Amino acid sequence: MRYITKILGIVLLLLLVLSTVSFAAKPTDFTFNGLSLGDSVDEMKEKLGEPDFDTEMYHRGVPVIRYTYSADQKIYVSAKDKKVVEMFCKSKHYVGPYGVTYGATRAGITKAFGNAEHKQMDGGVYYLYTNPANKQQKMLLELEPEKYYLLSWTYTSLDVDEDAVLVIKDNANDDSKPAKKFNYGGLPTE
Repeated sequence: MRYITKILGIVLLLLLVLSTVSFAAKPTDFTFNGLSLGDSVDEMKEKLGEPDFDTEMYHRGVPVIRYTYSADQKIYVSAKDKKVVEMFCKSKHYVGPYGVTYGATRAGITKAFGNAEHKQMDGGVYYLYTNPANKQQKMLLELEPEKYYLLSWTYTSLDVDEDAVLVIKDNANDDSKPAKKFNYGGLPTE
């Protein structure tokens, strides 16, 4: 009888642990306030309202229109096809999937989304998750570099490889030639 009680206790403990652990990010985790990567500008405005202003620019080496809703919330839309390619949020009031918010610990993030690839970019530390339904879509969670708590969310379908960030296609060249590196100071790149 003692062994049956121990076995039941172990089974109950295992069920409790498994019910509280998430093993990986899910496709539904890659939305921001109902907005998804690939949505149109009209869908963006329907879901988030009118932005404060917009700016044409290059972002991660791609021509985009950045729609600024606040200093803490920006949506990037491809200048070519007018589809959402990146969503950024640093708001302390945003509540993401599973109740994850600004200030969440590494343990809380891992519990919600599973283990992540760690990436150093732009002087920051990021957890990088890939959408299992679309490998091009990434969720980047920026962590505070010393205490490792959540600072910002970025959902993107743009290339997050550091080398690709600086590459901009030179439209004066034909498609058979390689892209040339963008440079701010006019110095030779070759």
